[in-house]
Amino acid sequence: MTRMEKREVTFSFPDQDTVHKFIRAVENERTRGVDAFLEAKGNRVKVKVFGPHTAVDAYIQRLSELRKTVLTESEDEKTVRLHLSTICREAEAPKVPAELLAQALERRGYRAEARGPWLTTDAPMHEIKELARELSEVYKEARFYAASEPVRRILALVCHEHDLDPMDLAYEALDRGLLRESEDGRCELRKDPEETLKELEKLASELTSEEGERGRTLEEIFEERL
Repeated sequence: MTRMEKREVTFSFPDQDTVHKFIRAVENERTRGVDAFLEAKGNRVKVKVFGPHTAVDAYIQRLSELRKTVLTESEDEKTVRLHLSTICREAEAPKVPAELLAQALERRGYRAEARGPWLTTDAPMHEIKELARELSEVYKEARFYAASEPVRRILALVCHEHDLDPMDLAYEALDRGLLRESEDGRCELRKDPEETLKELEKLASELTSEEGERGRTLEEIFEERL
């Protein structure tokens, strides 16, 4: 039986013009068996995708390529190079790894690269500061449950995107064997970081879906499934 999946991804743009270009490009990009619903808010476009698991993955990758194409066809992108201490000072937030901040920006559709304490990106400063503040809180929590830096970044990244408590995700991942327990009781990698990230993203989606189901009435759930 084909496993169906529902995913949601948000893409950010520098202005309304590129937002409209992206929407037109997506509307012209049809993938058999995949349903996509777009919602534009300011300079962001939220895309909800539903379909077979493999097709959804391929479609989201195609959306990322479309965004890059739209931006390339628009006027030249401006990039900034910022030191991590400057970002955190401006954001009034504790320091977070530059690599974590770069990953989070990339997942919002921006170009971002971290080299040591330096971050190069085309994201606007207000969004960089917003992410720094938000990530600093969840990263602080993740440090209590992760035995190594890669696990801390993965927990922080996934929990930030899915609005989960790092403790809940860490313990559930241990129970399911996605992570292993170190001698001091914290989480360690069982597989390479990229594979672990994908597995924890699926787990987080499942946990947030279950939370949503518990927050709805039986009548609402029944009507949706008819």
